[in-house]
Amino acid sequence: MFRTILRLLSRSHHGERGQVIFVAVAFIAIMAGGAAIAIDVGSYLAHRRSLQNSADAIALAASQNLPNGESAHAGANEWAMKNDININSMNVIVTQQSLPSEPNPKVRIELESDHNLTFLRIFGVSSAEIDVSATAIMTSPAGGSGVSPLSVSLDALAAATLGDEVTLKYDANDILQGNTSPIRVDGPGSGNCSSNDNYCSALQNGSQSVVCAEGTDTTYCDGAYLVDTEPGNKVGGTRTALEWRLDNTAIACSEFEGTNGVFEDDPTTSEQGVYRIVPECNPFVNSEYDSHRVMIIPVIEELCNGACEVTIVTFALFFLERIGDDGCTGNDCAVVGRFVTVNQNVGLLAGTFDDDSYNRFVRLVAD
Repeated sequence: MFRTILRLLSRSHHGERGQVIFVAVAFIAIMAGGAAIAIDVGSYLAHRRSLQNSADAIALAASQNLPNGESAHAGANEWAMKNDININSMNVIVTQQSLPSEPNPKVRIELESDHNLTFLRIFGVSSAEIDVSATAIMTSPAGGSGVSPLSVSLDALAAATLGDEVTLKYDANDILQGNTSPIRVDGPGSGNCSSNDNYCSALQNGSQSVVCAEGTDTTYCDGAYLVDTEPGNKVGGTRTALEWRLDNTAIACSEFEGTNGVFEDDPTTSEQGVYRIVPECNPFVNSEYDSHRVMIIPVIEELCNGACEVTIVTFALFFLERIGDDGCTGNDCAVVGRFVTVNQNVGLLAGTFDDDSYNRFVRLVAD
């Protein structure tokens, strides 16, 4: 480009050369100015992205401590320092739950920083201010798809402590009012795992239909909270679906906790019995290993008699421990899982925060 300009200068007549020089100088100045602006704008945008990532991380970390406002502030300060953010340049705003206008407690993080410019200084612009914000909520699950077509009653969970074994499906040896606890989430199923069997498919892969907890605002979850029971023992379908889950789970995710455990103590909370799904075995994200023993089970008020309608009141997380005393055969086909509480998103829709819910999770939301 500059060689072309020099050739033009050499070919110009003496009277025209001054004009060409003026044009060339102006052109070079414009190009240099454009390059300078591009460099400074690029560095500004990169700084802004980095600051926004820090705000997101701080908001998510702080929201883990909600609804305790003081703990949320402390968590924000801790993570700000981990992200090399001066806490004096950060504003933390905690908003408590206030129904119906504020369904969830939330924390808003506001960060500001000066970005030093290099080339634009020649135009008198030495710096630019960057302002970013991020808001995260602590919420309880409203419902969603991907749940298993089994159920557990409120009374059963009330009698259990975290990590305890809980019966998720009874068998013919311990049948209750004609039901063993399967429910029709995706519709009725024969239980023999034919290609279009709703019960078997949902038990193996999670439901396709969305179901919700009773009382959930349809803004958050627009699905049924009343479902029918699936009477009978359903031995064949239960065996096929759950053996698939067991057989296709990686060894690294084959235990409740420990060396090959799916769960570990949650380091973000001091609450006893609250676990965290290890990232390598989390089936709700792109985990490293196949992990099919983690199941979302609808919690119902109580079982009714025979083919009848039950009410879903919330959802609970379980680790599939075993089926039957020695597999699922004949009348022996009880399904047992370990009761787990996590402060993580397990693929369900955000709803209204309930401090007594079995699972809570945090999520970034629009400011």
